[in-house]
Amino acid sequence: MSSPSEKILPSAARPAGGGRGLLLLAFIVTALTLRSPLTAIAPIVNDLRAGLAIGSGTTGLLTSIPVLCFGVLTPLASLVIGRTSIETSVFMTLGGAAAGLVLRSSGGVGCALAGTLVLGASLTIGNIVSLMIIARDFPDRSRIVTGLYTSALNVGTMLSSAMTAPLAQWAGWRIALAGVVLLVIPAIGLWVAVIRLPPAPSAPRGRMAGGRTADGPPEKRARGPAAVSHSPHSSHSLWRRPVAVLLMAAFAAHLTVYYSMTAWLPAYLMQATAMPSTTAGLVASLFQILALTGSFGVPALAGRIALSRLLCAVAICWMVTPPGFLFAPEAWPAWCVTGGIASGGGFTAIFMLIMAHARDLRDNLRMSALVQGGGYSLSSAGPLIIGGLHQASGGWTAGFLVLVVSAGTLLACGIGAGRIGVGPSLGAGAPEA
Repeated sequence: MSSPSEKILPSAARPAGGGRGLLLLAFIVTALTLRSPLTAIAPIVNDLRAGLAIGSGTTGLLTSIPVLCFGVLTPLASLVIGRTSIETSVFMTLGGAAAGLVLRSSGGVGCALAGTLVLGASLTIGNIVSLMIIARDFPDRSRIVTGLYTSALNVGTMLSSAMTAPLAQWAGWRIALAGVVLLVIPAIGLWVAVIRLPPAPSAPRGRMAGGRTADGPPEKRARGPAAVSHSPHSSHSLWRRPVAVLLMAAFAAHLTVYYSMTAWLPAYLMQATAMPSTTAGLVASLFQILALTGSFGVPALAGRIALSRLLCAVAICWMVTPPGFLFAPEAWPAWCVTGGIASGGGFTAIFMLIMAHARDLRDNLRMSALVQGGGYSLSSAGPLIIGGLHQASGGWTAGFLVLVVSAGTLLACGIGAGRIGVGPSLGAGAPEA
């Protein structure tokens, strides 16, 4: 009987040539859907609160539930991926996302919470399977595909932030809240096309099709079921690997700042600068689109600068962003730049560090589950805490101070990660940590 890990990587490579391009397109469109449902709430938060008769605390809960799912349900998501397949897991992600989006916007507060839970569970699977797709199908292009992946996450959130408020004015907040389903449908269609393509010729056990190995040059890195099945490293041993724990803490700190800023930036700008909701939504979308600078900048610089140092730079950008918005809100374009760099750069640097330190595909699954599961669990209360502090104090100073402390934690983790070298890894041409 096969173990779950033996099903993770098929003996044949995915489609080559044009088929590989279609696979990349399907992967990128899927990534557009993995964060955009979360940012659809912020631009219409006032309409949502009025329509559902809820306060800031419950509104923060609608943002926190998916993040909590990303943490608590990650072990279950890893089990699902291991016992099915990467492709099946993708369809579960997209189908569940569509169902959750519709349910979230179709009724009262009960439906909103239930739909958010379904959405969070589905996207949790997508979080884990995405890094595995990069490792399995694009090991020779892991840097650029990781950059494309995190860029797609940010483009999706940008589209959601920019389009939700105008759509709500035109069709109502319920339609706007479900609007991300328009990205889910083409993603499903593309994956249907991908699975109908014939696979490339089988590569020898332990190698990729075409003679290339996971680190790029031939004969350098094993790839295949054997490499996945016989990894001796258990999930328990990851807790004894300092780099895994540091990356988990770094991811938690990064996510705390990112999701709190994403959830509350429009509301803050509307209160602090009297911005209309549509303008605040556009500013939030600018915050997201500027993350492309970090998403592409980190892979571009990783060959010359250690990833840990880039992570420290991300932390410094995060440390200045909340105080900047708080004390000089009229200079919001500058803080959108620093926050955007930190947003895209943080995700990319941490994901690249996971692949740099993962010894094989099974280790990739386990380390990704630990880092993402622990990180999302620890950060899930971030938006709720910021909302609660705002409701209790009537201001934003206390909440933004929490974000500065989180950014300081990220800086400390980056310094610690820099003292740990990179051993044999799955990623292509793994840069220095």
